Amino acid sequence: PMHHRPEKPKIYDAPFAFVPRVMDNSAGGQLWVPANHWGTLGGKMVHLSYGRCTAMIGIPDRSNNSQGAMINLPGIYLSGAMRGRFNPHDGHMYVSGLRGWQTSAVHDGCFQRLRRVAGPLRHPIDYATTPGQIEITFDTTLDRELAEDPESYSLEQWNYLWSSQYGSKDWSIRNPKKNGRDPVPIKNAKLKKDGRTIVLIVPALTKAMQFELKYDIDDTGGKLVRGSMAGTINEL
Repeated sequence: PMHHRPEKPKIYDAPFAFVPRVMDNSAGGQLWVPANHWGTLGGKMVHLSYGRCTAMIGIPDRSNNSQGAMINLPGIYLSGAMRGRFNPHDGHMYVSGLRGWQTSAVHDGCFQRLRRVAGPLRHPIDYATTPGQIEITFDTTLDRELAEDPESYSLEQWNYLWSSQYGSKDWSIRNPKKNGRDPVPIKNAKLKKDGRTIVLIVPALTKAMQFELKYDIDDTGGKLVRGSMAGTINEL
């Protein structure tokens, strides 16, 4: 048996974050950003996707740091990203990869560098879920009009089926017998005084194996701030 335990488990061990297949269909490995590297990303986990040939950053939920969300980092690797290390001399992340099956790799292998340059990445660096709301802090100041427009965001939640089968479809939380995702309305959005932190009022927010929050706003300089974060709410 795959559980490798004296007794068959009756429930899964709650993960830090489930990751949607479109974001990562086959994991490579993980590493940690050194505390004094990459600015606001220092100390956070990097997850490598063999299947999608990408890297993503793991952001802990400030309300419960045993759960969190994943956000894609810039760049696509030429092969399935498997292992990464930070060079203590130049501070850059070096990634090795390979191509086997179930990967979008275009080369048999790769050895590539991801280098942090000056300026904001324009994505979330901190967030917290509490009953009825999500608070998200970005690494840049946001355009108030767009940031406070609920239409600038979309939120979905869903569960997976824990079984002996490989993988799972997306399952509704509201109707567990139905395939699909539940759209979750965002009632209001309020930008805090720091200009970087947005508070989303979400009355229907619930515990979920998976949520995906998409955002499409601008910063105060008119630069596009668009992307998504996908994570897990084990406790709320």
